[in-house]
Amino acid sequence: MPRPRALQADEAPLWLAVLLDYSFSDKNAQRAARLDLLGIAHDATAYPDDIPGWRLAELLLRWAEQYVPARDWQRLQARLRQRRRK
Repeated sequence: MPRPRALQADEAPLWLAVLLDYSFSDKNAQRAARLDLLGIAHDATAYPDDIPGWRLAELLLRWAEQYVPARDWQRLQARLRQRRRK
């Protein structure tokens, strides 16, 4: 049984970048998925004081659970680990 997905609040901005990359590079990504994620990204960047890290993490996790298959989730976790090192 796979581990449940989780996002740390302090890593939410990194996850936002990784998920945006994923949604625009994946040819199978649905237009609705991209628009939902762009809405989250807009709110997080236009109103950063209104969306704390824990809330952004919650929104991104909900988006990922809806639109990211399990096999892709593992790849995205690896991408996040690479970005952490930079």
